[in-house]
Amino acid sequence: MSKKSINSALSEQLDRTQLKRDRSDSVLNTVASELGVSDENASYLEATVNSYGYENNAEEGYEYPEDCEEGFVFCKKKKVQYPQRSKSILEEDAFIENPLTAAEARKCLNRIGQVGTGLIYAFVQIDVDNRNLTNIEEITNFKYLSYINVSHNHLDLDALDVLRELGYVVVLQADHNNIDSLCLSPMPYLQVLTLNSNRVSSLLGLKQPSLECLELNDNKISYLTQKPSKNHDKNYFSDEVVCPNLTTLALSRNALDTVEQFVIVSNKLRILYLSYNKIGELNGLDNLRNLSRLHLRGNQISNLDGFTDNLMNLSYLNLRENRLSDVKELNKLACLKSLKTLVVSGNSFSENSIRSKVLKLLPWLERIDKGTVSSAERSHGMLNGYEQNEDEQYEEEERP
Repeated sequence: MSKKSINSALSEQLDRTQLKRDRSDSVLNTVASELGVSDENASYLEATVNSYGYENNAEEGYEYPEDCEEGFVFCKKKKVQYPQRSKSILEEDAFIENPLTAAEARKCLNRIGQVGTGLIYAFVQIDVDNRNLTNIEEITNFKYLSYINVSHNHLDLDALDVLRELGYVVVLQADHNNIDSLCLSPMPYLQVLTLNSNRVSSLLGLKQPSLECLELNDNKISYLTQKPSKNHDKNYFSDEVVCPNLTTLALSRNALDTVEQFVIVSNKLRILYLSYNKIGELNGLDNLRNLSRLHLRGNQISNLDGFTDNLMNLSYLNLRENRLSDVKELNKLACLKSLKTLVVSGNSFSENSIRSKVLKLLPWLERIDKGTVSSAERSHGMLNGYEQNEDEQYEEEERP
């Protein structure tokens, strides 16, 4: 196949080209028969990133559904609920070799799409979730795959890296495995990578030129640019992070204590999930000029130093369950003129009239915590805020 044909096929796929409805069922049945897959597994669906639980917004990038705004729960509905595994290192190292077989792989193919010049059909999706696999090399025999799910298995970095042979992968899900590094070989069209609940300790070695969404919730990340351990292969490991198109990064429930190095990862970051880490200071946050959504729930933040007018695009800020005690700290958010939603519940503020106090300080907000600001509430808050400011001014003048 020529390079032009390959580029054409990928363009059609990423532009969400839907299979033509006027194709006869016999064509699909023939393809399924040739590839050894039963008819009920051959889904006649659109091959698009949007089908995998992400909302692709041209301005915001990939983001979680609204009901998962905290960022550490993947909201894709599953028919089967898998328990969180917790095994010792010795147990996991002792897993019996269990490679994916050709027969099993064919049964897991479930989406057909047009490839090449559009006259050829091939399977573009495979789901081998929860099969105790240690080897997935068989997947590389299906060269047109664009979506791969290998979650809930026993794969390490080397086992996952065999997918480098596939040239069309757009979405790769490998949650709940034994992956301890991001040193995957570059995949030219990979846009979404999820590695939740693995053993990743830093973002070093990340080299994915087209990646837009990266999920690393429930890992062991304490530093973004941590020095590699002696166990890493020096010929394979790289301390450089190359991810220029990353817009959405989920790092909830790790061990981060700083936000200073995020601009090194990508200066295009728009959505950042940092819930339940150990962050106490926000210095360096203003380097993320494109940031629009920031989730900081469950950290150790006691002051709001670090917010500046450089964050001109920030519209959503979640500070729930931190260590803020003085409502006047919110004055430091006055520079965020694009802020529309602020979540501050679960702090040490007095529960009495906290909503009205926030609105007096930031009258342009459209939503405080879970409630939308009404027109009447806004008018009342602005009036009271004006009267309070006048009283404070008189008190200042009367002081010696």
